[in-house]
Amino acid sequence: MERSLPSGGVLWRMLGAWSDLRGSMRAELGRGPSEGRLLFYVMLSGLIWFIGRIATLVYGPLGPAIPEDLFVGRVGVEFISAIFFRSLVFYALAALAGAVARAAGGSGGWRDSRAALFWAALVSAPVILAATMLSLLLTGMPGHAAAVAGMLGPVAFAWAVAQCFAEAHGFANAWRVLGAVATLAAAIVGAAYMLGNL
Repeated sequence: MERSLPSGGVLWRMLGAWSDLRGSMRAELGRGPSEGRLLFYVMLSGLIWFIGRIATLVYGPLGPAIPEDLFVGRVGVEFISAIFFRSLVFYALAALAGAVARAAGGSGGWRDSRAALFWAALVSAPVILAATMLSLLLTGMPGHAAAVAGMLGPVAFAWAVAQCFAEAHGFANAWRVLGAVATLAAAIVGAAYMLGNL
């Protein structure tokens, strides 16, 4: 029996999505989101991510060392990166992930791939923000508590992407999609590292 999914505003839907990520993705696709709505999703997730970045600037280890005039400039750079550059990167990632999904037998189209990635980014944004805040609170504690807390956000995002892409492309097993997401992420990080060391 299918769970009843939140049907209110976007804030209620994104918070309620964790009760059934695949079902929430199915509901979003059923709404036939326009390009403007998809852009809104990725930019809103970027805004939430921006809040976490500012919290890190203020309360992180380097916060007290940043002069006030430099801080204002950093805030501007972080805002532009979060809203514009991050959105462009997500469009490119959606195209790449969609191509990989199609090559693996996925049935979703280009719009479905964008919807899956952008919705996953939006529903995981509050978790990433909470993980960032928890990591800041645990900074200075003995052990690796802060590092572990900081990893919760990326793990939540990867799981949301796996579930949403599995639904958008008709894959039965989200774990295989998660494996593909992890492999793709590792390849991107590895390529960036190699380019940075050329």
